[in-house]
Amino acid sequence: MSFVEVKGSWDPKFQPVVAAFKANFDPQSTTPEQGAGFSLFHQGKLVVDIHAGSYTQSGASAPWQQDTLVNVFSTTKGVAALCVAHLVEKGLLHYGDRVAEYWPEFAANGKQDMTLAQVLSHQSGLNAFDLPITVEDLLDWDVCCKRLAAQTPFFPPGSRTCYQAVTFGFLVGEIVRRVSGVSLGEYLNKEICQPNNIDFHIGLPESQHGRVADLLPPTRAPYMPKNMPAHALKGMTNPLLRADFMLTSQARQAELPAINGHGTATSIASLYELYRPENGLLSSSTLAKTTEVNSTRTDDLLGLPVHWAMGLVVNALANTYGKEPTTFGHSGWGGSFGCHDPANGLSIGYVCSQMSPDLVGDARSQSLIEQAYACIDK
Repeated sequence: MSFVEVKGSWDPKFQPVVAAFKANFDPQSTTPEQGAGFSLFHQGKLVVDIHAGSYTQSGASAPWQQDTLVNVFSTTKGVAALCVAHLVEKGLLHYGDRVAEYWPEFAANGKQDMTLAQVLSHQSGLNAFDLPITVEDLLDWDVCCKRLAAQTPFFPPGSRTCYQAVTFGFLVGEIVRRVSGVSLGEYLNKEICQPNNIDFHIGLPESQHGRVADLLPPTRAPYMPKNMPAHALKGMTNPLLRADFMLTSQARQAELPAINGHGTATSIASLYELYRPENGLLSSSTLAKTTEVNSTRTDDLLGLPVHWAMGLVVNALANTYGKEPTTFGHSGWGGSFGCHDPANGLSIGYVCSQMSPDLVGDARSQSLIEQAYACIDK
């Protein structure tokens, strides 16, 4: 067992969660932690807010702090979905709207009837860039959006489901920009994070880079389903995204609403608390629309029957986020995740620097979720 010191605060009732968090630092575990944070709200109260280990930046090591930031890859998508839900709450967007109503150029090549709901539930057929693109190209927002607006979908929208690993951010972000007049990162900061004192960023100012933990790449490549369709494979290889791309100052400052959110465990859990109607950001009716499942078919890239709502994974039969079928959230490459369980009033955030190779089902997060439910069931 590791002798790592767990810092932070917790309700004694949730001591087993703290023990599970500490156990993840054991060198003999599947993916030993190097530095991590975990936060849990229960019925509106922050009952676990812990961190441990250390982080590395530019070869130097420092103790993991309460405000240590880390890139959370696709956990960012659940935050982007909250921005869209907030615009729906304001009446500025509707999930059934055609994308071209707000983004006229998008109507090209058979996309004139594609809806916002199809984009958010990964049914757009724009899961990848068709023409070759480099990781450096991803830093040019206008170029990426113009390419997607001109592109022909790989399949008729709504006919299949294929995870939009990178393109999701440009599609959703440009819709937000067209409607609100500001980028998704700016909207998140001004409308959601600042008013609620939440430390999460899509497009991290250079002044904050000193507290970012470097991601440590996984020790092996992620498992990928056999016989993956060509369009799904293209989503993983065009461009071939490496974890070390996110270590550059340019990538940290860029707005990539699918893959480069930077936050803490506390900030992620706090954002999922805002999905609760009790907290005033969204009404019950908006939450119901946001969490309505729009696709249950097997995802072409993930190889699993994912229940996709409006930018969120609904637990349903997958049990990704515990036992409740109505729990919803999003995970990121490497292990981070955020989720909310409306039935039990739970909101959870988890971040780590040592990446796991698993795209779905990180053992560390699963152990923390299991203990959280064991504690509330006592």
